[in-house]
Amino acid sequence: MEENRLTGLPSVDKPWLNYYDAEAAHASLPACTLYELLWESNKDHLEDIALNYYQNRLTYAELFRGIDRTMKSLSALGVKQGDIVVVCTVNTPEMVYLLYALNRLGAVANMIDPRTNVDGIREYILESDARLVVTVDMAYPAIAKAIRGTEVRQVVAISPADSLPGVVRMLYRLKNKTVQLGREAMNWKEFLRRGQDATPVDVPYQKDTCCVMAHTGGTTGFPKAVMLSNDNINAMTYGYRYVRIPFARKQRYFNDLPPFIMYGLCLCVHTTLVYGLEVILYPLFDSKDFPRQFVRYMPHHFSALSDHLKYLASDKVTSKTDLSHLITAAVGGDALNQTLEREVNVYLKARGCKYEATKGYGMTELAATATTSTPEANAIGSVGIPLACNTIKIVDPDTGKELGYNQTGEIWISGPTIMLGYYNKPEETAELIQTDDTGRRWVHTGDLGHISPEGLLFHEGRIRRIYMTAHEGQPAKIFPMVVEDALKQSPGVGECSVVGRKRAGSAYYEAVAYLVKRDKGADEDALRAELAALCAQRVPTYMIPAEYRFLDELPHTPIGKVDFRRLEKEAVLAQNQSAPQGQ
Repeated sequence: MEENRLTGLPSVDKPWLNYYDAEAAHASLPACTLYELLWESNKDHLEDIALNYYQNRLTYAELFRGIDRTMKSLSALGVKQGDIVVVCTVNTPEMVYLLYALNRLGAVANMIDPRTNVDGIREYILESDARLVVTVDMAYPAIAKAIRGTEVRQVVAISPADSLPGVVRMLYRLKNKTVQLGREAMNWKEFLRRGQDATPVDVPYQKDTCCVMAHTGGTTGFPKAVMLSNDNINAMTYGYRYVRIPFARKQRYFNDLPPFIMYGLCLCVHTTLVYGLEVILYPLFDSKDFPRQFVRYMPHHFSALSDHLKYLASDKVTSKTDLSHLITAAVGGDALNQTLEREVNVYLKARGCKYEATKGYGMTELAATATTSTPEANAIGSVGIPLACNTIKIVDPDTGKELGYNQTGEIWISGPTIMLGYYNKPEETAELIQTDDTGRRWVHTGDLGHISPEGLLFHEGRIRRIYMTAHEGQPAKIFPMVVEDALKQSPGVGECSVVGRKRAGSAYYEAVAYLVKRDKGADEDALRAELAALCAQRVPTYMIPAEYRFLDELPHTPIGKVDFRRLEKEAVLAQNQSAPQGQ
């Protein structure tokens, strides 16, 4: 690294730029649509493999032909610039065609989770005034109910079997019942037939126009619709040019992260295709099955959740697999605890991998990735360095003052990946994104962290998971991640999450620890005693959990994060059940 004179304020020093070439800090970002960037990147490599769907390997030429046909059919159904189309599907080639076809027409892909209930789907449709829904056929029964009373008049149903190779398609259809479609619906084959004679025209690129809508996790209320532009997503994609992760054309990238998660769509689909990789589309999100799929495809790269890495390192299927070909074993979406990170790194090295686990940090509101570790910037516990186009600072949540190195505060992020805003929610947008005196927009992430003098970001939990308590008559704060880090030092703990609940008869909170034992047969009382002693040594007295409760597994949100809101409710319920009668 080059010598960097520190001022004590990370956003001024930008020490992370020492990991980049000089060009990175001043590189101009692409001003084009998603489709245009995809085409320009691959037009001279049309015979390379773009998509691999259960060994049906489609070239970039076939990908572009699929996009063309889908664009014609959308146009035949009346889709035009500015229309919002609800896309409720999983990872299939048809999903990829649809994304870029809508982009060429200047329409918006409103990505939603096929597991959403009827009321939730209806809310998404009404919110966006959608006229067309494209869905995976398994979700059609819910869609058919949800569109009643809305403006939707047409539904296109994609079967996961549509692009399967012959024998696999036959087996799928023998195993799965055919979904019966109503009058308003058509299958993919009929959809393509309707567009045979259409002559659509590409809508030119326009700066700061929405092309994708995604939805927040919804842990604090009904999910908000995030509006992302071509510029937002392409800026994130372009940021990977400079991070020195050795992407190379024809490498294989395994993706089982669903397209309604922007980590899956923006990084695992768009970015990888722009760089000419072979994207393995797997429609089932199943961490436990991941080792088997890894051995089947032997990818050079994958992005996943922490559970994927845990099972990869512990499963018998992959315990002796040669990993000398593996470059990126990436985790995002939720924190990777340091104990697991070390175990995974030991496993990777022992199996011949030259690289350590890759971590990142981001938000849907930032088009997925804001920071990533690189081969040179990858300290244990860190989530890497900002993409070169981004700036990060740490701010005191109470005073708004920027903090120096190794000081914990709220993470603020500025850069070209910041969303356009929440759809039809200007107040919520203004709460998240604020503009400083220089005109620079900052996302107030609500996350705690600190930056090292080397420019690495360390994530330390959510601000909204800070619980007020009292110690020696004075207000104090419980930081769950501090307690979790202590608990994870125990070899008996597989996973843990700490939440707060109000003390009986008090306005102050106490900590409650939820744990998954590494050894299912371990004695719980003995482990509780061990954990209490560990916390007594490692955390402040007022943060020591009032209870240690054991679960077979931690609850998760639909996007794979620990559902701490559910644990908070469970902690209160357990407290009420154990309270003496009449209390």
